[in-house]
Amino acid sequence: MSGEPLLSVVIPAYNEAARLPRHIEHIRQHLRDRAHEVIVVDDGSRDDTASVAESLGARVIRLNPNRGKGGAVKAGMLAARGRYVLFTDADESTPIGEVEKLLARLESGYDVAIGSRAVPGAEVKQPQAWYRALAGRLFGLAARALVVRGVHDTQCGFKLFRREVAHAVFPEVESSTAIFDIELLARLAQRGYRVAEVPVQWVHDPDTRIPYNLRKAIRIWAELFRIKRRVGRRQKVRT
Repeated sequence: MSGEPLLSVVIPAYNEAARLPRHIEHIRQHLRDRAHEVIVVDDGSRDDTASVAESLGARVIRLNPNRGKGGAVKAGMLAARGRYVLFTDADESTPIGEVEKLLARLESGYDVAIGSRAVPGAEVKQPQAWYRALAGRLFGLAARALVVRGVHDTQCGFKLFRREVAHAVFPEVESSTAIFDIELLARLAQRGYRVAEVPVQWVHDPDTRIPYNLRKAIRIWAELFRIKRRVGRRQKVRT
């Protein structure tokens, strides 16, 4: 595709050969009348993720060894050429059509628009298991108390940026884990960018690539405190 696409869609992917065809087809259909690119970041997959993505016309970035979700998103966002850059999870928990709500916020003057499951108007069609939901709420409270305030849902994997904002902020994000979003939002706050939190539709996919167990929970909490040390004082997101 020649010229600057309107939208780059970045999908971090680890062993996602089975789910990518549906997701990429939905993206292509929704954006068929607008210049766009799809970037799949193959994060050290052991299946045919890369070849499947290429067969679907996506631009593929291969990472080897595996860098984690944060590292995969960072690689894709920095490679994006679109005027606006979206990252979205491979499980399509938030349908691509919800990007219209986020685009409207950027076109009204915001620098970043983030999908949210925790503000009025959000539609959670299939909630997580109670123990995952409870753990998420407790973790969210800790993240807001320690690192970043002004955002109700830091972890929804559906965030849209002006390209120049993404390219300015992502190099500063050191976390490569599934909670990199917390450091990302704190860095945005440090730079004074305006962030809109937008209610979106969300459906939990039980075939998650992020298992919940005690060892994983300990690592995630340890990473939260590492982010806190890097960021310093608690940051307030500008809305």
